[in-house]
Amino acid sequence: MSVFTKDAGRFLNARETKTMTGAYRDRKVSVGLKPDEYTRSEYFGINQVMHLLKQPGCVGLRVHHAKRWEDADGNPTEPGQGQLIPRVLLSGVDASGHDMPIRASRSGLKDMPGDGDDETLGDGHTCPRHCGQ
Repeated sequence: MSVFTKDAGRFLNARETKTMTGAYRDRKVSVGLKPDEYTRSEYFGINQVMHLLKQPGCVGLRVHHAKRWEDADGNPTEPGQGQLIPRVLLSGVDASGHDMPIRASRSGLKDMPGDGDDETLGDGHTCPRHCGQ
């Protein structure tokens, strides 16, 4: 039986969530970072996420941990310029466990790539920079 089903994962209770996010925070603080100096989370809008989930054959999402060189405003830079910032990328996943690249069906829409390349969802809004917490 495949592990790539629509029911993979589980909901964590508040205590588990707080323990996990607290351990992450504590590790960052232990190496001398202040709360506004590291990325705690990344936000993606429902329309973008639903675009991934509505792909034919999609059974779930994969979160890819990544890093990118960025300037102080969060804009991509050349390698070695600015800071190497942790980011996440999202892709739909099929029942065989393969990433489902977003096809160019969104080309021609405002601010959407249209070069025909397969894509993943990225550039979410980072917290603490963009969150209300």
